[in-house]
Amino acid sequence: MKYHRIIAAVLAAATLFTGATALAAGTAADPLVTRSWLETVFHTPLNAYVRTAADTLQATLSTKTEGIQAAAEDYARKRVAEAYAQLLGEAVLERASELMAGTAAQAPAAGMEQRTLKKGDRVTGPTGASVMFVSGAGKVVGPAGSEIINITAGGVRQPGPAIRTGILYMMAADDGSGIEVTSDTAVVLIRDGARAGYEPQYTACADALKLLGLFQGSNKGYELERCPSRVEALIMLLRLLGEEQAALAGSSVTPFSDLTIWADGQKYVAYGYRMHYTNGMSATTFGPNRDSTLEQYLTFVLRALGYRDGTDFVWNTTSRDLALELGLLTSGELAAIGRDGFRRDHVVLISCRALGCSLQDGSGTLAQRLMAAGVLTADQLQAAEALMP
Repeated sequence: MKYHRIIAAVLAAATLFTGATALAAGTAADPLVTRSWLETVFHTPLNAYVRTAADTLQATLSTKTEGIQAAAEDYARKRVAEAYAQLLGEAVLERASELMAGTAAQAPAAGMEQRTLKKGDRVTGPTGASVMFVSGAGKVVGPAGSEIINITAGGVRQPGPAIRTGILYMMAADDGSGIEVTSDTAVVLIRDGARAGYEPQYTACADALKLLGLFQGSNKGYELERCPSRVEALIMLLRLLGEEQAALAGSSVTPFSDLTIWADGQKYVAYGYRMHYTNGMSATTFGPNRDSTLEQYLTFVLRALGYRDGTDFVWNTTSRDLALELGLLTSGELAAIGRDGFRRDHVVLISCRALGCSLQDGSGTLAQRLMAAGVLTADQLQAAEALMP
C-alpha cells in the first residue's frame, strides 16, 4: 500500500543523506564543517524524525486497516441478517403487509394471538418468534450485542430504539432480547412461540395456599403475573411463621415516614421490624410498595425454616445455593426467574415447596410446625396437597 512505499522512501532518503556526510565534511586539512557538528545538527535529529514519521505512518495504517475490517464485518452481519429475514418466506412477508395495512386492528391475523400488555411487560421468545404492535409504544431491549430483526423493512435493531406499530419483528435469539412496552398499555400480535408479558404457571400453588389461609390475593385476584412488593413478601413470611395474628394484634408504630399503606399493612411492617425480620430502606423509609427481589424472599423463607442469614447462608449470594439444596427451586426455575423476573407466581411456588421442607433443627417440616401452632389442620393440609403440582 502507499503508506509502505512512503516509509521506504523516507528511510532511503535518510540513508543517502547520512551516507553523504563524509563528502560534505571535505578533507582533514580543509574541512567544510566538522563531522561532530554535522552529526549533532543533522544526523541524530534526522534519525529521530525518520523513526517518528515511520511510527506515525504505521499507526495510521493500522487504524485504517482496523476500520476497514470493522466495516466489512458490519456489512457482512447486515447482509446475513437480511438473508435470514428473507428465508422466512413470502407468507410471513405477506402477513406483515396485511398488518401494515391495518387489517389486524379489527381482528387478530391468522396464526397470530392477540395480547394486551401493560407498561414494563416484555415480548421475548425463541429464534423465529415474531411480534407486531397494533397499538401502544415500545423499545428494543436486551443484553449488549443482542438484536432483533425487522421483517417488514429488513435489517436488524439493537437495544435502545423505539419500535413502530404495524411492523413485524422477529427474535434472533432467546437471550432476553425483545421489545418492552413503554406506554401504559399496548395491544400486540404474537406467533411462533413469542412470550408476551408473563403467564402464571403456578396457579395451583396459589389455590393450595389460599385453602390453607396462607395466601389471599387482592381485590384483583391472585395477580400472579406481577412482581411482589416488599410488604407483600413480609406478609407471606409472617404467615409461614404462623405469626400473622400476633402482627395484627400489635401496634403500627414504626420509625418509617412512608407507610401510607392500609392500616393492617402498617401493623405487618411494625411487627416485622420489631421482631428483626426486616429492615427499612433507610432509617426513616421502608419502601412498602417497592418490588421485592428473589433474594429478599428466599431470605424470608429460609428464616422461616430456621436458617440464619450470616451463619447458614448469605442473603444475596448463597441463599440461592441453599434454596436449590433444599428443593425450594430447581435450577431450571431459577434460570426462568432470571429471564422473566421475580413474580408473585414464584412467591406461591416457593411457599408451597417450603411447607414440605424440614426445619433447620430437624424438629419436623414447616407444615407440621404450623399445624402444631394451630395455624392449619391436617385435613386442610391433605386437601391442599391434592391441589399442589
